[in-house]
Amino acid sequence: MGRNLRLVRQINNMITNTIHLSDCVKGMSALPKGSVDMVVTSPPYNLGIKYSTYKDNKPRQDYLAWLDEVFVAIKHCLKDDGHFFLNMGYSNIDPWVGMDVAQVARNNFVLQNHINWVKSIHVNDKTSGHFKPINSQRYMCPTWEHLFHFTKDGNVNIDRLSVGVKYEYYEANIRGKNTLDNKPNLRDKGNCWYIPYETINSKELKGKHPAIFPVKLVEECIKVGGVKSGVVLDPFMGTGTTAIAALNQGCEYIGFDVDNEYITFANRRINAND
Repeated sequence: MGRNLRLVRQINNMITNTIHLSDCVKGMSALPKGSVDMVVTSPPYNLGIKYSTYKDNKPRQDYLAWLDEVFVAIKHCLKDDGHFFLNMGYSNIDPWVGMDVAQVARNNFVLQNHINWVKSIHVNDKTSGHFKPINSQRYMCPTWEHLFHFTKDGNVNIDRLSVGVKYEYYEANIRGKNTLDNKPNLRDKGNCWYIPYETINSKELKGKHPAIFPVKLVEECIKVGGVKSGVVLDPFMGTGTTAIAALNQGCEYIGFDVDNEYITFANRRINAND
């Protein structure tokens, strides 16, 4: 379905299925209170990553104070039963940054689930996925990242079986009166999600952005949140991953970014996904 045929709506002065060139705090604050179903994002990690224009090296307290403003704006526009998924990387350079950011989010949200996004795993002498190797005599290679699931009160239902996996030890002969219709052979896959990612050297994304998460990661968040149709917001849209995932799941999106180069690339990527 072409971009011009997608359902769009205007929420105050913000049009859905659009990435707005704007500071995200100003943009989200301009939205009506409780107008967004879900927020999925990965903010800059303040680790000196080389973005096109954003300077990723704020003093620690300035960085945390800025994110506190972002989280206040998210709380304003998120529905009372909405979901806020926050991806924060893990780095040996600064192993506390993810937890420090989560503590700032704690000022406005309840941590309902803490998920590990596993990018590479070794099981039975076989490694699946990939990660950025390091050369160190002190540190292990990081193979996972934080995925914090926040809600306003910690009491919001989720759809666990929407990303369910087959239950290995579920035996048909103990099913009794249960059938596949009323008790499927599924269980939730827990709070470790193995989802490989495309590297920045992939053909599609090469050289476009230094910190990208996979479309499937966002799709899993949308499914778990039970958002069948609605508005998914990403205050740091980057290359458009959240937008693509939202459209794939039948949702609308609102995005913000301060870099017009990223927005231009993201729009091309979104249109190519149609």
